[in-house]
Amino acid sequence: MPAELNIPYLNAASGVQNIDEISALLDIFPVNEVKFAPWHTEGGIPKVNFCISYNNSDIFLKYFVTEAAIKAEYVNFNDPVYEDSCVEFFIAFNGDNNYYNLEFNCMGTGRVQYGSGKYNREFVPANLIKTIKHQTTLKNTSSGDIYWELTLIIPKAVFMFHPQLSFEKNRAKVNFYKCGDGLPQPHFLCWSNIVNNTPEFHLIDFFKEVTFSPQVI
Repeated sequence: MPAELNIPYLNAASGVQNIDEISALLDIFPVNEVKFAPWHTEGGIPKVNFCISYNNSDIFLKYFVTEAAIKAEYVNFNDPVYEDSCVEFFIAFNGDNNYYNLEFNCMGTGRVQYGSGKYNREFVPANLIKTIKHQTTLKNTSSGDIYWELTLIIPKAVFMFHPQLSFEKNRAKVNFYKCGDGLPQPHFLCWSNIVNNTPEFHLIDFFKEVTFSPQVI
């Protein structure tokens, strides 16, 4: 299991609307590796890291991905972006059994749901997903792979089933993923390791508790 994750408070983000500035601010934080590939059988494994922070109104999340090929077919909110080059963030607040899954392809198209399991979920409306700001950068590497970054500003309002939500000191549990179901070489990576016979991200027992720190930076 990874070390306990502390989500620092990003005081410098207050009043900042420019996602370029938020992306640069996130670079001051240590990265966390999405390194477990419990269902890997052959071929290369993408290299994936993320950093995360928050303030009173938003969660700030940035992924750093290197992989052999990318796919970004889906452009509409709540499309099956997990078939593209996709990163995911699952979170349960206040010890709930219900959780949010936030999934984004490498171009920032979002899919967000809430519920108690894989098949008992409700979509968050597109008008709320639209409020998630994103920035994507892509480039080729010297080895021939593709490196991409995705920065996300996720407003508190997206977590619509928690209208009185406060991040600070929340008893949240999370997991972070990278997948690409429809890629030439499908893969399924997780931050907190999962023990299951087949690829499955919707297993809350493998989420890990995190702390929203009151620390000001």
